[in-house]
Amino acid sequence: MTINYNLEVSTSRPWTLFKLLLKWRGSIWKSVIMELSVWLLLYATISVVYRCALNPQQQRVFERVVEYLDARLDYIPLNFMLGFFVTIIVNRWTYLYQIIGFIDNIGLMVAEYVRGRSEECRMYRRTILRYCELAQVLVFRDISMRTRRRFPTIDTVVAAGFMMNHEKDRFEEIEYKYSKYWMPFQWALALTYDARKKGIIESDFFQVSVTQEIKQFRTGLAWICNYDWVPIPIMYPQLVCLAVHTYFLVCVLSRQYIISEHAANKTEIDLYFPIMSVLQFIFYMGWMKVAEAMLNPFGEDDDDFETNALIDRNITMGLMIVDQGYNRPPDLGRDPFWGEEVDPLYSEETARDTREVQMEGSVSQVKLPEGTSHIRMVSRGSSNGLVNSLSNSSLRKRMSIVSVKRDETRESRRSVASFDAIKNIKSKIERSVSKTGLDERNKAFSTSNLENMNEKVSDFSNEEFQDTGTPANTPATPTTPTKKTMSSANLRGHSFAHHVLENVEEDEESEEDDERRRRTITHS
Repeated sequence: MTINYNLEVSTSRPWTLFKLLLKWRGSIWKSVIMELSVWLLLYATISVVYRCALNPQQQRVFERVVEYLDARLDYIPLNFMLGFFVTIIVNRWTYLYQIIGFIDNIGLMVAEYVRGRSEECRMYRRTILRYCELAQVLVFRDISMRTRRRFPTIDTVVAAGFMMNHEKDRFEEIEYKYSKYWMPFQWALALTYDARKKGIIESDFFQVSVTQEIKQFRTGLAWICNYDWVPIPIMYPQLVCLAVHTYFLVCVLSRQYIISEHAANKTEIDLYFPIMSVLQFIFYMGWMKVAEAMLNPFGEDDDDFETNALIDRNITMGLMIVDQGYNRPPDLGRDPFWGEEVDPLYSEETARDTREVQMEGSVSQVKLPEGTSHIRMVSRGSSNGLVNSLSNSSLRKRMSIVSVKRDETRESRRSVASFDAIKNIKSKIERSVSKTGLDERNKAFSTSNLENMNEKVSDFSNEEFQDTGTPANTPATPTTPTKKTMSSANLRGHSFAHHVLENVEEDEESEEDDERRRRTITHS
């Protein structure tokens, strides 16, 4: 059975993980105790022989061998090999758990879309779900020893209630060398089609929703079969196992304490028991045992997947959802928070925690600098040479200055954008009234209008940028002229906004008016 220790580590304390060291089932102590005992026995045997059975000459030869092996022990890249191996195994184990197959979604969709309280509708719901679980039983009994011991034959599956006798006969009609996991799924899909034809499933969309859940469940079981069929190449586990065991076999000699007085590698302290080597053995051998236990999670180790428990859970919960839980929602009623401020309650003990948790952005409380009054919004390409870039008509259409904060002591100062906007409007009017092909009368008329406009612009500019300052009460939205003509009345009555630029170019209608005026003057 899987070892659950989540309660012990629910709260982090200095002693939390140390409490786990006292557990035995599924622990590192249980996994390495046999190998560690054998290693210590070999180490002690060689140490006794070295100290008591060898003469001085033989001891010197043994010491040189120990020195040689200890100097070259790093030739075995144990960290590198174990790290990659365990990473691959953990990723594989995680994915297998994700696709192991929980039948809840199938049960919910079947209960939602296979409608009806008649006995026939009830049989449709129960049978569709039972067929899906039957497929999981057939898969698990072929890849898990626990399930295989529970269902050694198909007759035991029938006896357990997952398959009926007539279904067993239909299942055994097809004989070929490959597995027949697809047959229960085909039966389940056929039932959904039949229920749609009879109107038990009310629409094609509902049928597709049910079949999609069945398809997803089948895909997960298919991937489990594929992972069992094609494991990690055997060379990799062999290599890791050989490297770890060879390393510590060499350590039996290289980690011996040297006691000769004239030995170059004489040990400073003779402890008899190799404390550091034992710790290293536990860490590296335990690391390999973790990968060994997770290599096939459908086995019978302490922490392997509980396939039998999953089968029991799926068939019990699935039938409960589609049968007793079908179409039994509670009656509608006003919830406890109806018409009142939502104030969730706590137990008296938890209500003493006065900490207030706010779910908000990490920079939501950042304030702008105090002196900021306006923010100029421009395109990214206009960051260099900002004043010159205002001549671009496409940029003028997108540019605006947003008022953020007004400082009463600085109301007399205006943004440079105001002056640039006025200059830009002036230049556009000059281009619009200096059309080629106009006669002298029309030019004179336009020139007089331009002079009036220049006077207005000059007065406006002087008024806006004088040192004494004026109240900054200019409206934020520009006043759009109702008719785009060059009459002096329109120019004189137009109010130009200083902080938002509009596209004041003449449209096609204005060009047609100028052409019509030119023809009239020429004819006269």
